[in-house]
Amino acid sequence: MKNSLFYLLLLAIVTISACKDKKEKEVPSFLSAKEVVRLNQLIYKDSTVEAFEKDAPAYKVVFLPKAVNGNYAIIVKCKTSEQYALIIRGSVIKFSNEGFQNFILQDFNIFTIKPWNYVDTVKEAYISNGTWIGFQNLLQCRDIENGMSIKEFIEKKIPVHASLIITGHSLGGNLAYPVAGYLKKELPIGKKENIQLITFGATAAGNAAFVHDLEEKFPDGERYTTDLDIAPVFPDIEQINKMAKLTGLDTVLQLGNINFKGIDQKLDLGNLLNIAGEILEQTNVINKTNKYVQSEKHKRLLTKTILSTPDESLSVEGIFNRAYQFHKIDMYAELLGVAPIE
Repeated sequence: MKNSLFYLLLLAIVTISACKDKKEKEVPSFLSAKEVVRLNQLIYKDSTVEAFEKDAPAYKVVFLPKAVNGNYAIIVKCKTSEQYALIIRGSVIKFSNEGFQNFILQDFNIFTIKPWNYVDTVKEAYISNGTWIGFQNLLQCRDIENGMSIKEFIEKKIPVHASLIITGHSLGGNLAYPVAGYLKKELPIGKKENIQLITFGATAAGNAAFVHDLEEKFPDGERYTTDLDIAPVFPDIEQINKMAKLTGLDTVLQLGNINFKGIDQKLDLGNLLNIAGEILEQTNVINKTNKYVQSEKHKRLLTKTILSTPDESLSVEGIFNRAYQFHKIDMYAELLGVAPIE
């Protein structure tokens, strides 16, 4: 009798362990950066569903809202696995209400900060006012079919053992940071364990405490940047100065011809940025608490070699177009070995 009970107990233990191992094996891996960068290319297309059907047929759009004050995000699912991605659109590159919202009210709205309370262990975390506005807009996004918010959709529609990538390019990457931190903090247990963070060319969203919290929440996060993309160093004045010289922005704008009353010295973009940075620090707009930083732990540097020095004969429009070539999502896709979209 005792032997029978022993064997039954042993069988139960083996069965439970096997079921546990099976569940662990059922957890899908995360989508790779190479797969995710394609999704970021398509989020900029006007007709989202049609764009994915044409250029990423392996994925289905499962969360589709209307943009809120210029901010827009969707969730897609891999048709053959339980792999999901929350993709946040970057700035709209056109003169429109959405473009104004993105650039003026968010990208350059960095001179005031908001406390960030969705942290675990750190104190005094802050994000820019522009990032806060975009984050609040995304919280208001509702699926056009079921009316769910992003958080509600993840809670109710995404299976427990599915994986979820939170991603974005440029402003989209900037907003991916608070969205990821918020979801990792607020989602219930069983829904927040399999979340990953991948961004491309993202501008800084917050201070060192904010970044430290993200690194704790996402130790394997990936922040892709290139050696010639000026956006990821914004608003670090010193780094912008260095990047401006590499891309030619410091000379083509011919800022030395601008006459400032009381300033006799010739000014190039670097000098002007240094003066601006000093003013911001002296007026306490930028200090140790709210200085914007990026994660070095998450950083993944992609290299784009320039074969020639910046052409000083280019127009202002030409040099900005040149700088944009190093920032656009298609450049990141190319450097990651992704075929261009036809």
